[in-house]
Amino acid sequence: MSQSRIGNAAGLWSLPEWLNTPLRMLTIFLGGATGALGMALSMLSMPAEPVWIVPGLLLGFVAIYQSIFVHEFGHLLGARLGGMTVMRLRVGRWDFRMRRRGWIVSRQPKHPQKLAGYVMAFADPRGPWRRQHVWFNAGGPLANMLVAGLAGLLSLTLEDGPVQGLLLAVAATNACMGVANLLPVQGKLKQVSDGLWMLRWWRGMDAAHPQLAFARLMGLSCSGLCADQVPEADLQLLESQESPMPLVALYIRLRALQIQGRWQEAAALDSSFQTQRNALPEALQKVLYDMLRLIGAELAFAQAVASRSALGLFDELLPQRLQSEYTSIWARCLAMRAAATGDQQEFRRQLDLAVAFARQSPDLSQETEELRMQQHLLELLPA
Repeated sequence: MSQSRIGNAAGLWSLPEWLNTPLRMLTIFLGGATGALGMALSMLSMPAEPVWIVPGLLLGFVAIYQSIFVHEFGHLLGARLGGMTVMRLRVGRWDFRMRRRGWIVSRQPKHPQKLAGYVMAFADPRGPWRRQHVWFNAGGPLANMLVAGLAGLLSLTLEDGPVQGLLLAVAATNACMGVANLLPVQGKLKQVSDGLWMLRWWRGMDAAHPQLAFARLMGLSCSGLCADQVPEADLQLLESQESPMPLVALYIRLRALQIQGRWQEAAALDSSFQTQRNALPEALQKVLYDMLRLIGAELAFAQAVASRSALGLFDELLPQRLQSEYTSIWARCLAMRAAATGDQQEFRRQLDLAVAFARQSPDLSQETEELRMQQHLLELLPA
C-alpha cells in the first residue's frame, strides 16, 4: 500500500458506497485467498509423509511473505522511477531506512498487523505530481502481476514436486495481491487502495487539495526547504486536521524555532505538546510512540540549550533503538551533555556528527537545518 490513508471524509473522490462495498468484500476475499492458496499449493506439492508437513508450512509462509515484499519493493521502484524521494520501506518487522547511498536494515518492535507493509515516499514539488504518484501507486500491483506471470510460466516447465508447488504458490499469492490492490476501494478505516489512488490522479486530483498538505510539506522538505521556509497556510491546514497532523505541525514549528536559534520559544512549545499528547487515545499513543518520543527529545534539547543545563538529556530520553534511528538528534543531546561538563572537544565532535548523520538522509533539508543549529550553538556555547 502507499503511505497515504485519506478517504471520503477528507473530500477526495471515491466510488459510490453501493459499488465500494462489494469491491471491498472482494478485496477481503482476495486477501484470504492469498494466504489460503499460498499454504495449500505448498502443502499439496510435498510428499505425503507427515515429516513434510512442517517444510510445507514453511514454504507456504515464504510464498505469502514474498508477495508482500514484492508489492512494497514494487512501490519503491515505482517511486524512484517517478522521481519521488523514498524515506523508508517496511514489511512486517523488517524496516529499511533509505540513505542517499544505500539503506539501513533493522528489526522493529512487533506490530499487530505482522504482515503489513508500506512505503513512505514523497513527490518532488518541482515535478508533475500526477506522473510521480501514478508510478508510485502502480508499482506495487504491477510488480506482483509480473512476478505472478513469470512464476506461473516457469512452473509449466517443471515436473510435479515441491519446486513447482512453490512456484505455483508464488504465482497465486502475487496474482491475488496484485488484483486486490488494483481494485479502487476505500476501507472502513479510510484505507485507500492503490487502484483508488491511481483513479484519483487520472481524474485530475488537485495537488493543492487541503488534505494533501502533509505530502506537500514533506515534498518541500525533501527537496531542501527548511522548516522556517514552508508555507504557513499548509501548517494551518495540518493543525485543522485529525491527529496526528497537529502534532506534525507542532514538530515543524519546533524545528523552525530551533534552526533560528530561538531556544526559549522552542522550549515553550512543550505545554502545547503535552496537551495534545494527553488528548490522544491510548491506542493512538502506542501507534505514535516513536513520533512522541522524537518530539519529546527535541523539546528536551531546546530546554537544555535555553537553560544551559543538560539535566533533562538523560540516557533514557530516547530508547536505544531510537538513538540509532534519530542519530542527529541524539548527537546534539550528547553535545550538550559534553558542553555541560566543559568538554569542548567532545561538544564540537558531536555537533559535527549530527551534521554528518543528517548529510546521509534523503531529506535534503536535514543537513541544512543541522548546520544552522550548529552555527547557533557554537555562537551560544563557543567551543
